[in-house]
Amino acid sequence: MILPTISFVRASRVVAGLVLVTGLAAVPAAPFLAGSATAGGPTVSVANMRFTPATLKTGLGSTVTWSFPDAMAHTTTSNQGFWNSGPKSGGATFAHTFGSAGSFAYRCTIHPSMTGTVQVPVSRSGSAGSGWTLRWATARGTGGTTYDVQVRKGTHPWRALRTDTTAPSATFAKPGAWSVRARTSAGSATSGWSPAVVVKTS
Repeated sequence: MILPTISFVRASRVVAGLVLVTGLAAVPAAPFLAGSATAGGPTVSVANMRFTPATLKTGLGSTVTWSFPDAMAHTTTSNQGFWNSGPKSGGATFAHTFGSAGSFAYRCTIHPSMTGTVQVPVSRSGSAGSGWTLRWATARGTGGTTYDVQVRKGTHPWRALRTDTTAPSATFAKPGAWSVRARTSAGSATSGWSPAVVVKTS
């Protein structure tokens, strides 16, 4: 079976999955959660006019915490509208749980030259002999949240495996070595593509 090539033309979406927070940008509903710092998750320092690390690769379901030790206020604000910490300083923290795959660019709205990216790849479990379970979200998409998933064999063009699906995972057993990537949409917000992972099936 030959998978159809993906179309990059996206219809406009109903903004049903957004929760409006007074004074902040619109924030999508689950699987994106924001709250207090969670012990053990990766941390990004917001100090000296930079995010450190500027690019963070983390696992599906990880909670990333931004720490703000400077006296000068900064924000961590998703370019696509997935989260917005608002101004923070003086040792404050902000945490966000990444419940689905994608590349999530962000910036400080007070100092736009400060930019960063959180990369969340598709997770995989299985073996070359038995096939793979590919997981691009920790939960089924709700409230307008959907996922696009693409696969590519070798250097061939990317092809659609799932488009606008709410399912969080699928099995995959096509022979050969395949790269897999995914992105998340919630209302009008769409992430970049996640870093590719490779699965090999005999």
